[in-house]
Amino acid sequence: MSKVINQDSQETFFISTVTMSFNPMEDRVVMDSSDKNEKVERLWLSRRLLDRLIPSLTDQLEVKSSNEIPTELEQSLAQEKAELDKQEAEAVKMKIKNPSWLVTSIQIRRSESTFQLVFLGENTEVSNITKSKAKFDLATTNLRQWLNAVYKIYLKAEWETKAFPPWLKESSSKSNKPILLN
Repeated sequence: MSKVINQDSQETFFISTVTMSFNPMEDRVVMDSSDKNEKVERLWLSRRLLDRLIPSLTDQLEVKSSNEIPTELEQSLAQEKAELDKQEAEAVKMKIKNPSWLVTSIQIRRSESTFQLVFLGENTEVSNITKSKAKFDLATTNLRQWLNAVYKIYLKAEWETKAFPPWLKESSSKSNKPILLN
């Protein structure tokens, strides 16, 4: 028997803060996300999906290079600056009743100074499958911080890091702090 997908129940969740971690039982990245009203949702990201997303994002960052110094050096310095500029924030707190869903695709939208990641997926925790959608608007510096967080999770998970460019690997520092973004 197949489940009915409810197309009308798709409401967009606008992410403002995330706390990221690795779940070894699921072998996935967990992105606990909150919006400006402190509503919380958990997004599950697979390695396969991230392996396709990361090169696309890093290629778009490289396109913005000034060509005044070698691209790899410029990108490495920008990554380090983004990590230094990161501000401490409180971790997103999940509760049992908060929505939790698997991201099955990600769309990238880009303007001159911002990126928008649109996460699409399905929530199967209810009696019928509902479509889920979340938007995450990131300034370039925040995108770099998000990529650093994902890279640290790959290291923790002992996943292959070939999807990441050398300039990102070099600039990423190791830390055991929760990974937060505002």
